[in-house]
Formats: sequence, C-alpha cells, structure tokens
Amino acid sequence: MQTNKLKKNNSVMIVEDDVIVARLLGHTLAQRGFSVSLANDGKMAFETVANQPPPSIVLLDIILPFFDGFEVLGKIRNQKSWKNVPIIMLTSKTQEPSVVRAFNAGADDYMTKPFQIEELMARIHRLMR
Repeated sequence: MQTNKLKKNNSVMIVEDDVIVARLLGHTLAQRGFSVSLANDGKMAFETVANQPPPSIVLLDIILPFFDGFEVLGKIRNQKSWKNVPIIMLTSKTQEPSVVRAFNAGADDYMTKPFQIEELMARIHRLMR
C-alpha cells in the first residue's frame, strides 16, 4: 500500500535568483512543514552541494548567475552524497530542447513558470515518497 507521507527529512533546497519566486516558494514550503534552504545563484548552489548534507529534494531554475541550472544539475549528479536527490527543474524555459536536456542530465521532473503551487506540491510529494 502506497502512502502519501513525506520522508522524515523533508528539507528542500531552492536554487532561484528571482527574489519574489524564491520568497513565494520558501514561504509556502515552510508553511507546509518543510525545512527550506536557498541558493540565489549557481555559485552558491555549487558551494552548498560541495559543503552541506543533501536535502530531500531540489527545486532548480535554469537561468542563474555564475553557473546555470544545467551546470548545477551536473554538479549534483556528480556529487556522491547528492546524486540520488530528486530534482525538479522549475524554470521559464519552455522550449523542448531545454526539457530534453534537463531530463538527459538527470532531472526527475520539469515544470515551467508560471506554475500552480498545488501542482508543484503534488510533484514534490510524488518524488519524496
């Protein structure tokens, strides 16, 4: 029987440079019981992946300062302790080549902005089962 429970460690890393989107996501996830960390650019995401324990899930934008989301995705998949962390690409890039590239690089899901929060929550819960 499948349950809808989250993993005990329900931490989320948001990699997003848009302050409004990051605040919306952080606030919504925190209200729903998640522990939230934020990296507002690719450089900060690289440092987090190299120096912090992995979260339960990553929400990752593609368009970021310093290193883009594809580079961050590669870094995560190449870091032994992080390589199995579910990753949802959450981006304004709607073109098929970006979607295909993300999945080929190891993304678990892909959503475009603007997004519906309940759909995002359903996808998060699915990946964290």
